[in-house]
Amino acid sequence: MSDATDPARSVPLDGRNIDQHLGALRGEGALQRIGHVDEARPFERRPWRREATADDDSYYGLPLLKESVWKWPVPTYFYVGGLAGASAALGAAASLFGRGKLPRIARRARFIAAAGAVASAGLLIEDLGMRKRFIYMLRVFRPTSPMNLGTWLLSAFGGCAAAALLPGRIGDAAALASGVVGLPLTSYTGVLLANTAVPLWQEARTTLPPAFVASAAASAASAFELMSLGPRERRVVRRMAIAGKLAELLNDLAMEREVSRVELVGEPLRRGASGLLWRTATVCKISSLIASLLPRKPRWARIAGAVLGTAGALATRFAVLHGGKASARDPHAAFAVQR
Repeated sequence: MSDATDPARSVPLDGRNIDQHLGALRGEGALQRIGHVDEARPFERRPWRREATADDDSYYGLPLLKESVWKWPVPTYFYVGGLAGASAALGAAASLFGRGKLPRIARRARFIAAAGAVASAGLLIEDLGMRKRFIYMLRVFRPTSPMNLGTWLLSAFGGCAAAALLPGRIGDAAALASGVVGLPLTSYTGVLLANTAVPLWQEARTTLPPAFVASAAASAASAFELMSLGPRERRVVRRMAIAGKLAELLNDLAMEREVSRVELVGEPLRRGASGLLWRTATVCKISSLIASLLPRKPRWARIAGAVLGTAGALATRFAVLHGGKASARDPHAAFAVQR
């Protein structure tokens, strides 16, 4: 018997019987586990032993779906990618329509976009566990797959954002291109989540993408509120902050109402850690909007509003992630959607 098939050989007992000498388990996907594995006989296949009884509203009281293994890099990427895409779009608009009167916004937006593209790629690679896996997703182009399309969007955005740092017409043209590509970058993560069977994410398929777009706009405005700008540029950022934060709150309200049409599905946004994160995000966003509405506000108020807006955007991403995990763990939620 070869070493690779020897049951006595030490292998990770996660139920998948993968020999790490043949294929290393890296990234968050390696955290998946399958229960009811006999440690003495890990290679023997047998049916699960269920102690639960049949239930009209669930499958023997067991979760129908596997819980996502995503951790902090994924919701952080949702925020960073949205911030970079919205900043690139703002910078492109400032260059195209500002007539040279918004130079700081146009210039700094390019640096935010480039830094965000690098950070986004790093966060995704951290999640995947290997750089090769990110590159391998570029071997095909599949518009029907939000994950594959998102990889192409991020790659194109990163190239344009890097080229936008060059001086002259090449940099200007690349900045406009990064602004165009940055717009779908702000929304595709919402489409990606909604294109799953997780009840909370799937039921929010209409409102989740626009909620992420509005949150990205508010995040970009909050980032620019922290900067020293001229009077005209501050007015532009203030208008974007008010519009983005108001749209963010309205879209969050619409999303909460949409998922609450089925009470069990909307439960994670009202209870537990995800519910606490969701409420915290709402309080931060309301406070940030009030700070942006103040006329002639002092610098400390502008900074406080920007920090609260950033915290609200981040908390929203983490609330959606943990809410989806709780929704997948609920053995009744998936059946409630079908009824």
